[in-house]
Amino acid sequence: MSHYAIESLSALFERRVRGFRLVEVVGLGVFIVLALAVYLLKAGAGHDRVEITRIDRQILAEQANLRVLRAEVAHLEQPERIGHLAEGYLGLAPIRAGQEISPEVLSQVAILTQPKALSPSVQPAAVVPVAPILGSSH
Repeated sequence: MSHYAIESLSALFERRVRGFRLVEVVGLGVFIVLALAVYLLKAGAGHDRVEITRIDRQILAEQANLRVLRAEVAHLEQPERIGHLAEGYLGLAPIRAGQEISPEVLSQVAILTQPKALSPSVQPAAVVPVAPILGSSH
């Protein structure tokens, strides 16, 4: 460094403002800014911790709801329950052995159960569109 640069740097460190060296005033300003930044970051981290705790509680509640729903689905899908409802509401019963057929007879059953074709003199009724009822939810 040149002699002029050293003198100028030395003068900068020795310069005083209201009795304080300029370096001390700048250092104090930097310290205050850093302390304020640390405080703000710490306060923001505290807010984030509160938000994380809230979300963790929400996750635990949703997991509990999921366990309840899975237990309910398992109950609703029980074959005994479905069979009882099918018998009670639909009049259905389990297949008896006499109702089963072999694959060879299946084609004959399909032919017998096909709907008969309409004769040319019988025409299907015309379909009349129905206007929706005002105020209905559909």
